Amino acid sequence: MASGNLLVTNTFNLNDILGNGKIYKVPQFQRDYSWTQDNWEDLWNDITLAHENKSAHYMGSVVLQSTIGKEYLIIDGQQRFTTLSIIILAIINTIQQLVEDGVDASANHERVEILMRQYIGQKEASSLRYSSKLFLNENNDGFYQNRLLHFRDPINEKKLSDSEKLMWQANIFFKQKINNLSNSKNGEALASFLNNTIGEQMMFIQITVQDELNAYTVFETLNSRGVELTSTDLLKNFLFSLVAKSETDLKQVKSQWKKIIDTVGLKDFPVFLRYFLMATRKQITKEYLFKEIKSFIKDGQDVFDLLEKLEDYAYYYVALGNSDDELWNNDKENRTAISILKTLRVTQWKSLAMVAAKKLDPNDFKRFLQSIISISYRYNVIAKLQTNEMEKVYSKSAINLYNTDLGKITDILNDLKALYVSDEDFKLHFLSKQFNTGNSTDKRLVRYTLYKIEAQLSGSNYDFETDNGTIEHILPESYPEKWHQDFTEEEYERNVYLIGNLSILEASKNNKEAADHSFEEKKQVYSTSRYTITKNISDIDEWKSQNIKHRQANLAKIATSIWKIQY
Repeated sequence: MASGNLLVTNTFNLNDILGNGKIYKVPQFQRDYSWTQDNWEDLWNDITLAHENKSAHYMGSVVLQSTIGKEYLIIDGQQRFTTLSIIILAIINTIQQLVEDGVDASANHERVEILMRQYIGQKEASSLRYSSKLFLNENNDGFYQNRLLHFRDPINEKKLSDSEKLMWQANIFFKQKINNLSNSKNGEALASFLNNTIGEQMMFIQITVQDELNAYTVFETLNSRGVELTSTDLLKNFLFSLVAKSETDLKQVKSQWKKIIDTVGLKDFPVFLRYFLMATRKQITKEYLFKEIKSFIKDGQDVFDLLEKLEDYAYYYVALGNSDDELWNNDKENRTAISILKTLRVTQWKSLAMVAAKKLDPNDFKRFLQSIISISYRYNVIAKLQTNEMEKVYSKSAINLYNTDLGKITDILNDLKALYVSDEDFKLHFLSKQFNTGNSTDKRLVRYTLYKIEAQLSGSNYDFETDNGTIEHILPESYPEKWHQDFTEEEYERNVYLIGNLSILEASKNNKEAADHSFEEKKQVYSTSRYTITKNISDIDEWKSQNIKHRQANLAKIATSIWKIQY
């Protein structure tokens, strides 16, 4: 990471970080303490390993934002800072207990005073209370300052918030670990363990930035655990800060923010925000989300306007990813379309679909979804073209629709013409299309493909997801010896997964009657199948490479008529 006026990177141990009168604050609205026993176990194992090997252990990067003097905001690293502070307090509390038990009381009392000043904070002359080096967020700081820092048990543990319970449980967990140390009754050894192992050997890459915009950029370029969660926190902090002067406004913004996060999900929020911005402003990569928000959110009213739109579009975003969502309860066709789009594993269309769901009338939206299926099947599944252009086209169309009072499906389809693979190109790509049926994704795609073709041939709309038909490899997938005279090993590998070699067959017929038998034997089974796509195979005299190629060409023609948009 390059250093400069806006970004400084150094490697420090914990003693360096907590020394020289530095103060660290978790931003007021950052997420609460959330580490659990798995995290505590991992950290304790790292500490004990460093102690045994007498070697440094790297704790990863922390991102700090310098504010005034020696004060820093902890943009990324609060969970580690808080947990290490709890460990430190547990060690100091253990030494304090030795004082109370009369074990080397004078020396251990002095150790407690020194360690508290070194790691926790100075004692105020008037109140004789410690002024902390670390301040947590608005929900956790009271418990940290009033209980943990002063070794006071909670009045009623059951009434603690979830994050306070975790902090208290962490305190108990680490006290037990310390009491299990071989030298837990030796104040000098415990102080040495804190100073030399935790203080000296726990190493951090400290990244210091000047403002939250640079902090966000750092997050998006660091490939580390929890990046998306922390970048969401950073955005939340920014939005909350613009209304923080009014308790009423802040309360309303918090409530609305919670609704959005509860709807979309914390982890998925950056993805949703990106689609929203692509639908309403411009195509954008995730690295520039925060910068874009800061470019047009300037005051409290802007915050309210943004959150209102996000809450509105969050409803559609979630529904577009879930065929069981209540939005589709009364529309089986749309519910099926959403399920198919999930099978196609394409997401770029969602920026446009969010706006379309809000602006188009029900019939036009239904046609919209069917058109997206045709485009996605041609572009992504069969032609397998690059998705960069797709995202750009969808974003442009979404913005056009967003800025129009009355949306028209014809205008949208015209916008999307660049993504519509022509019939000629589609057939050409289809002729060589293979599906690896050992792959779960390909297996779903080939079932979808074959069942759609079956519906076109027979008019029977079996559900490709629930129907008990199985994928039949006419040239068997196992390449049995009886097929060697018709297919060399090289021909087998070229043909076995071609869609021209695949069909649908009842499970009972596939497993027992067809299995790995010869083509002549299989034809007898196919002739009794309820699936037209399979029954038709029984009219073919032999099964060789040219037959597979011929059938694939016929399927290509049918597919062209199925996945088609009428302009």
